[in-house]
This record gives sequence, C-alpha cells and structure tokens, in this order.
Amino acid sequence: MATVNASKWGMVNNQASSSWSATRSAGTGSGVYNNPTDNDYRSFYVEYTSGGKGDEWTIRRWFIAFDVSSYATGYTITNLKLYYKPTASGSATPSGATSKVAIVKSTAQGNANSDLTTADYDSFDDSVDYADNDGTDVWLDGTTLSYFDLNSTAISAFSGSYLKVCILEYVNDYSNGTPIAGTLISGYGNYDTSGSGVTPYLSFTATATGYGNDVIGVSSANIASVNAVATADISEIIGV
Repeated sequence: MATVNASKWGMVNNQASSSWSATRSAGTGSGVYNNPTDNDYRSFYVEYTSGGKGDEWTIRRWFIAFDVSSYATGYTITNLKLYYKPTASGSATPSGATSKVAIVKSTAQGNANSDLTTADYDSFDDSVDYADNDGTDVWLDGTTLSYFDLNSTAISAFSGSYLKVCILEYVNDYSNGTPIAGTLISGYGNYDTSGSGVTPYLSFTATATGYGNDVIGVSSANIASVNAVATADISEIIGV
C-alpha cells in the first residue's frame, strides 16, 4: 500500500451568540489552529450552551491537505482511506448522540502548502462529497488507529495533484440540524508523532498503468512486457 502524509492540517472555529444559522453560515471564523502536534486535541466539534449569559454556539471544522502529485498520472488509485489517531476524550451529548462526521472537498490550504486563516472557515464545498456522508462515519472515542473510506470523487482529485478535505460534524453542521441547548459533539485526535500519535495520512493502492497502446496489432491488455521490460515501466515506444 502507498501512503502520503498530510502536509497541512488544522482547524477553524466560529463562535457566536446571535443564532445557530449565523454561526454556521458565517464567511469568517473566530479562531484558527495550524498543524497541531498535541496528543489530545479537539479536531472538530459543535456546541450549544445556554444560561444566564445567553446563548452561544460554536463550530470547529477540520481541514487536511495532501500533496499527491507523485500519483497524479501513471497510476490507477483504489482503496483510498484517510487515517487518523483518535483519543478517548470525545463527547456526544445529548443522550443518544454520536460523533458522526462528513468529509467534503476543501478549497483551503493552497497547493497543500498554506496555513489556514480565519477566512477559511467556509473554504469547502459541501456539494462535493469525498465519503458516503450518510451518517455511518463515526469518529471513534478510543485510542486505536482508525480510518475513513474515501470515494471515487476523492480519487479523481489525484489528477489535480492535491487532495484537500474538510471534516464536518454530520448531524448539525453538514446536515444543518438545529442543536438543542446542552449539545456537545466532538472528536479528539493524537497528533504527537514523538509519542503514540500520527500525522493524518492517506493509504491507497497505486497500480502503475504503463504503456497503454497496442503494438503491431496486439492489444496492450495482452502485453506484459517488451524485450523483458514490464509495460508498467514503459511510457512510450519509439516516441509513441
């Protein structure tokens, strides 16, 4: 299996007291965190508190960027997974809630080489799903290395040399549900690579496509090698 580590990852928050809708749809966030290396770091969350000081809503979104330019051409990509290391600090309230996530296309972090700013709070396209996004992807509350399956749309991004994703809380943020007072849904990650943590990374099968043309009427599908050179290692034959 091939692997590619994230070159940039981070989170953008927004916190507001006007309304849930205004908190969710804002164009600019109120806090940003780039490439954290903590061993117990809140990666995403939705929270709604209500009390004597009034109502307050908070949303955190997780952005991750990968430079996959080494696999942009010449390979068929399959079995694409996004790996992360959770911790046991996540929350899911009210009773019955779970830390479900959705994974969509991000437009932040440049060519997988730029830090996030608060202006990136809405730098994603939630009409482009990079996973099933049907409520079955749940951020684990434990310490076992875990992954999310990414779909063919995510694979198609390889041709552009960069795969950039945004992870949203599913029920309220992605699906625009309305959280009730007391809601706190979150997932924590361990990014301390000096200990037991990991940098978020992709794992996938990359099958070299090699020379794809017919040779003297013989279909490329029936050619394993030319003069003992595997077709996967041949880009052209006499300039073709």
